[in-house]
Amino acid sequence: MISTPATKLASGTVTSPSNPSHRPLDIDKLYYTRGILSVQWSADGEHLYFDTNITGRYNIWAVPSNRGWPVQVTVSDERTLLEDPSPDGRYLLYAQDFQGDEKPNLYLLDLTDFTIRNITNSDKVGYRDPKWSPDGRSLVFVGEREGPGTYPVFHLDPDKGTIKKIIGNEAGDCEALEYSPDGHKLALTRTRNYQYTGASVYDLESGAETMLAPIDDKSTTVTGGWTRDGKRVYVTSNANDRGIEAVALLELKQGPEFQWLTLQDWESQLVDVSPTEDKFAYVVNEAGNLRLLLRDLNGQEEEIPPTQGVIRAAKFSPDGKRLAIIHASGDSPHDIWVYDLKARTLKQITDSLVGGLHRENFVNPQLVVYPSFDQTPISSFLYVPANIKADHSHPAIVYPHGGPQWEHVNSWFPSLQYYASHGYVVIAPNFRGSTGFGREFMESLRKDAGGGDLKDLVAAVDYLKSTGYVDPSRIAITGGSWGGYLTLMALTKYPEIWAAGVSIVPLANWFTAHENEDPVLQKNDEWLMGDPVEDRDLWRDRSPLFFADRIRAPLLLLAGKNDIRCPVKETEQMAEAARKNGVTVEIKIYENEGHGFARRENEIDAIKRAAKFLETHVGKRASTL
Repeated sequence: MISTPATKLASGTVTSPSNPSHRPLDIDKLYYTRGILSVQWSADGEHLYFDTNITGRYNIWAVPSNRGWPVQVTVSDERTLLEDPSPDGRYLLYAQDFQGDEKPNLYLLDLTDFTIRNITNSDKVGYRDPKWSPDGRSLVFVGEREGPGTYPVFHLDPDKGTIKKIIGNEAGDCEALEYSPDGHKLALTRTRNYQYTGASVYDLESGAETMLAPIDDKSTTVTGGWTRDGKRVYVTSNANDRGIEAVALLELKQGPEFQWLTLQDWESQLVDVSPTEDKFAYVVNEAGNLRLLLRDLNGQEEEIPPTQGVIRAAKFSPDGKRLAIIHASGDSPHDIWVYDLKARTLKQITDSLVGGLHRENFVNPQLVVYPSFDQTPISSFLYVPANIKADHSHPAIVYPHGGPQWEHVNSWFPSLQYYASHGYVVIAPNFRGSTGFGREFMESLRKDAGGGDLKDLVAAVDYLKSTGYVDPSRIAITGGSWGGYLTLMALTKYPEIWAAGVSIVPLANWFTAHENEDPVLQKNDEWLMGDPVEDRDLWRDRSPLFFADRIRAPLLLLAGKNDIRCPVKETEQMAEAARKNGVTVEIKIYENEGHGFARRENEIDAIKRAAKFLETHVGKRASTL
């Protein structure tokens, strides 16, 4: 048994809500509900920039910060992601990749004449964490301009167009850049395998680097901001005896003591730091419900509404008097809200629901906990359709999330709302390997990927049966990325349990995935699974491709051609191997997508295919087939 904060949770009685507003949802209408990924303030605080798919493509829009009509700022058929407006109000920085390849260029939009410049002009190069200097005259970013999988820090002068490397990656790849208030120093995070990280401060004038928290083999420390006097750095770290993430301060010296600010039973993470005073916003993650709090260095704090659901982002206004918040919950999509710190008032800025949809049309998931094979508590969200009876007659879906170092949270999942509205009981477990429950729980998959996590999903099936709602012969499994991998593992290792499987952008063969994927993912694989030669037996045993002859359930595979995380070959070879077993196999590869589907028509097509497939093989009673 692994001890986690979930031991403090208790499941209540599982009930089907009585809801006169319940009705089966329409896919087209549901997927026209808007998504919002991030938010930034304009330099004068008058507007909020955000990236949204209102048009069916992610572009950048602007809306008055006191609410008003949004205006589209960028117009592109490719995925366009907001980065950062310059502090002087001259530019808007954004990233844009090609057909989901996750190798974007960086662009500057001149906010005076609305001309656009590609400032990186590269092909198949990854960039991350671009940040403006406090005076807005230059910016820094991390990029693999010197070779695949290598991430040093570069400096760019937007007026001259010059780019030069300023910090190498010999001591570890770089990420999470944060300028000091005076612009003379950079706080940054270093890593060698994207599992363990350390924090350092680089002096831009002298070129000296001070390692505040060295990279070790047991913890992560990620930089997040500075105190106003520039003498200490905020970090989110689990470098404590409990292995629990929390916000801390580090002084600017070699190996300082961590001054813990938010260490508690549940994990907490820094969200933003005030630009005008020593105050910061952070979230507490209570089993997938993310509460937002505001705290100063004297220990005074307040909770910021909304108090249910999740906070995707929170940003202080340039004058520090307001917070822009992206909030969602299980029954409500992401929207932007603005909180006035002095008046303590909250105002909704955007409305993402369309077509007459309202919160009462959706299911609010129930937080449940069940014991796994070794009695480790597995926290999960259970979506129970409205107005159904506990008569053991209803179809069900086990929905494993991606990652595995991720977490299913009480957020907006339109596909799960669709399935629940059509009578499926859905369980989304936070199986071992998930984040949010401490370092030991997250690391438990090392040399056991597709082992303990898969057994946690099997235990979820037992839990579904115990609710009294589910027909044991009509249980499907579906997930994307790592969830797609676990779907294939479930169908091959426990073939007798499942009525069908839908695997989206999956991994199928550790050997070929490692050979073809992005170099950053290769490092992660080696940490998780060991060496492909020395640990060959493990790599083979945990590759569902080699056990495709065991599959009994119908299988649908969906993938993007330009996927750098789980290359399309994984899906193609799994489909071929499963077909040799004589089972029903359907496959669809989207030519202009990567790891997941960002174009609305592809999103809709994918969920329609999945819905039809599950209705054919799971949704209908056996006697009617």
